Amino acid sequence: MPEYAKLFNSPEADVIFQSCDGVLFGIHRANLQTNTEGFPPAEISTSGEIVPLAESSSTLELLFQYIYPRRHPALDEIAFPDLAALAEAAEKYQVFSAMNICRIRMRDVLPNYAPEVLAYAARHDYPFLVHEAAPFTFDVPLADVVAMLPENLILPWIKYIDAHTKVLHDAIAVRQRTHYNNAQNTQCRFWKAERPAIAQHFGHALQSLRRLNVIFADGMGTKLSGCCEEAKAAWRKEIEAAMAGIPEFRSFV
Repeated sequence: MPEYAKLFNSPEADVIFQSCDGVLFGIHRANLQTNTEGFPPAEISTSGEIVPLAESSSTLELLFQYIYPRRHPALDEIAFPDLAALAEAAEKYQVFSAMNICRIRMRDVLPNYAPEVLAYAARHDYPFLVHEAAPFTFDVPLADVVAMLPENLILPWIKYIDAHTKVLHDAIAVRQRTHYNNAQNTQCRFWKAERPAIAQHFGHALQSLRRLNVIFADGMGTKLSGCCEEAKAAWRKEIEAAMAGIPEFRSFV
């Protein structure tokens, strides 16, 4: 015989839900009506019938706490799979207080789980979170990101990545440039050493575009001539201008 969740076994509960793993939850209809929009009152039985839900008992035990006037669960140390499941359930059933804290916590996990956060934000129309998560997907394998994104976001994401890839390729191509040193009366010999030292830090990783402060630090550990410092500053400025010219991810949608 199914057992009730310890926090939701009140004999006064007038709606009974059952999780996908068989645990029962006695819930008060008034709390559902006040704090959610995903449980239409007319469709919920009060005649003792059990209403099956697709979520696990661990997810529902967290979710239903948000519809009662009590201290809500702290999600500071929740494992990401549990957070993601709760966030989806909160959106599905429109449990407003849970939706808000889940959105905040999904943002907090960045840069980890960036593809999952991007997909969550896109599904539930959080454009600012889409914008924040997208750059952290730069170095995630294409197949992994595509597997997580909604179909309507796959092509926009590829276009977004292509725009940044072009900036990276152009940034590395600058290493072929040189400049004249008036004091040496020749092509600058310091730049011949400094230029490759900077360029190698880019590698071929898009994530390097987010580390310009590190990349343009003193690459060779020596004091450069004024012409080299100017060349470094100009190189970085070109990259930053190109990055600034790329629209936000949502513009590709």
